Amino acid sequence: MTHAFETLRTTRYEDIQMRDVADGAGVALGTLYRYFASKEHLFAAVLSRWGHGLDSGVKRAPLQGASVDEQLIDLYARTIAAFGRVPEFFRLRSIIEESDDPYARALYGDYAAEIGGVLAAPLDALAPDDRSAVNDVLLATLHAVLRAWTTGTITVAEAQRRMQRTVRLIFSPAPVEVPPHDSKLEAGFS
Repeated sequence: MTHAFETLRTTRYEDIQMRDVADGAGVALGTLYRYFASKEHLFAAVLSRWGHGLDSGVKRAPLQGASVDEQLIDLYARTIAAFGRVPEFFRLRSIIEESDDPYARALYGDYAAEIGGVLAAPLDALAPDDRSAVNDVLLATLHAVLRAWTTGTITVAEAQRRMQRTVRLIFSPAPVEVPPHDSKLEAGFS
């Protein structure tokens, strides 16, 4: 699996062949297929192991900040930085999520549950309904900024900034309302 991980650092998932992984790992192709039924199965295992690193990293270096929002900013900054180091993992995550391979789907389920638990942990102080709603918004934002970054629309720094802004907006007081427009004034411009 180590060689598969290293290959993913430099090669698009779609361009990786199982034979290349086997050759690079110094094993026969049949041996690789004995342990992994498909390319998706192999890379789901790689993704799962990589995702476990986020949980391990948080346990080694606890989240910074005394408040929920500060901890979330630190956690999401770490998450985006991890994807930033190996951009292909975001694409891989999307591929494995939609895989028909039952082994890959099972490993993806484990990965998603572990990552979901890590990303939701700072929200434990919130009421259950609030925790769920905030988590949904943050995960959707994370997906959106990572997608924009992997397609070249924004930089990693911009992804970090947008994620941080979302967290701050969620935990800030309600925005000040803009006074309604004067329809008489607007009518004069038509």
